[in-house]
Amino acid sequence: MTKKKKYKKSKEEDKVNSVYMFHNIKHDLHLFVNAYQLDGAMEKFDLCNFSTRKDWKIFLETGQQPA
Repeated sequence: MTKKKKYKKSKEEDKVNSVYMFHNIKHDLHLFVNAYQLDGAMEKFDLCNFSTRKDWKIFLETGQQPA
């Protein structure tokens, strides 16, 4: 039998690009962004420089969506 080589993941492969939705609850506006983890989504949210942060909610699209 041959031995299988163990495969080590690099740090880059551990990162998962996810879709985040910024939802403005006051105007019912939806903005979709791709980001690595919540920190990346928050950086993109800060770059948008929205005037009233309390009007916004952030949602994450998960890999296993219910049918």
